[in-house]
Amino acid sequence: MRNIFQYILDYIHWLFILIADVSMIMFTFWCGYQFWLISPNRIHPNPPAFQTMDVIGFTIIIVIALILGGTYKPQSSVFHVVRLKNLVKYTGIGFIVALMISFFSKSLLISRLQSFYTMVLIFPMIILERSIIDGLWNKFVTQKFQLKRVVIFGAGDTGKRLVKAIEKHPKLGYKVVAFFDDMKSNDTVIMAKPVPVLGGREKFRKYLGRVKRIIDGVMIAMPAATSEQTRQIMKICEEKEVSYRFVPSLNELTLHRVRQEQLDGVPLFGLKELELSLASRFFKRVFDIVATVIILVLTSPVFGIIALCIKLDSKGKVIFSQKRIGLRGSEFTLYKFRTMYTETPEYAVHPQDRNDPRITRVGRYLRRTSFDELPQFWNVLKGDMSIVGPRPEMPFIVEQYNDIHCERLNVKPGITGLWQVSADRSLPIHENIDHDLYYIENQSLLLDIIIILQTVWFALIRGVGAK
Repeated sequence: MRNIFQYILDYIHWLFILIADVSMIMFTFWCGYQFWLISPNRIHPNPPAFQTMDVIGFTIIIVIALILGGTYKPQSSVFHVVRLKNLVKYTGIGFIVALMISFFSKSLLISRLQSFYTMVLIFPMIILERSIIDGLWNKFVTQKFQLKRVVIFGAGDTGKRLVKAIEKHPKLGYKVVAFFDDMKSNDTVIMAKPVPVLGGREKFRKYLGRVKRIIDGVMIAMPAATSEQTRQIMKICEEKEVSYRFVPSLNELTLHRVRQEQLDGVPLFGLKELELSLASRFFKRVFDIVATVIILVLTSPVFGIIALCIKLDSKGKVIFSQKRIGLRGSEFTLYKFRTMYTETPEYAVHPQDRNDPRITRVGRYLRRTSFDELPQFWNVLKGDMSIVGPRPEMPFIVEQYNDIHCERLNVKPGITGLWQVSADRSLPIHENIDHDLYYIENQSLLLDIIIILQTVWFALIRGVGAK
């Protein structure tokens, strides 16, 4: 019965997103048509009416691309920008395919200028539409009705980390209903609602026999266990016909970098390369320089206004400088607009509250809008930083890095990054290593653009800057 309910919700969700996508794509074409009508560059003196059937053709092709790209699958990643990146990628592919069909078949007669306006509009509008739909669905459905009930075998550090991730990301829809562990049968794992450890593998076997129809899966969190111990737990799950996933017994340092391929049916494991190719590094640097020059030119009047406000508000220098650690452990000087009083120690603990008495009146506004970060574009021009990348840390924090944290130093630090646009901003940067590792392994120009757009949304529109 539970599975049927889950299938119904999944189908409603899929249908809901499909209808919203179709509506938004067609609305975007209509907006592009309106811009075309008022455009001074329009060639046609007597413009035709809105080409409804042609727009339907374009929409069908784009939606097919979105379906083939897997953008309608249930959310499985905690990184929202990953979904947005795929959404932009396959929307663009669908649009280009539709244009090619229009050009070669001459069956879709939308003008090139109208197509250009539509293409400029379609990416931000479909991102906005999906973000609203996901937010509403997660708030009113996923967290209330679509919870996937899971059992975790292993109440050690790895099991507790899974619990922490599940609590931190309720939009994934997981609910831990029981723990089992051969070594901690009388223990309790502390969650928002504490869950007891019910016993070892024999009690686990009996438990699954009783509740397998209301359990959605088992997570085996014993990376330090022997292969035989893990195999026994898997066998119990298979006997009771309950799906399972497991944390593999691999070295913690390399687990996140493991890639798998097959050679004539034989699985081979290796490590992902973390560095960008020479061409990718070149284009990333060109993008950084061009974008930085444009931003500095557009915001140059703002620099003067901010500098004047800081001077009038409190004594001290306008620009705050501090030593940070960058690419491959190199030290550089980072620049920001000063947001705290000058008597504050240079390497004091970072304020977690906007009402921190160390922050000036102007500083509160600058931190809320992230305008205090603007001087860091000078660091980008100098080559110390990139626009997107892991945040640069202070030297005394880097000295405490372990081997995994040191992988953050494999790329240039950035003004913004995956952590800054995530829901985990309340935790210290170095405690959210997963965000930086994901970015380092999957960095691309498209991902950078998505993160930049998300940053603008957080900082300028929602006013969610540094705390």
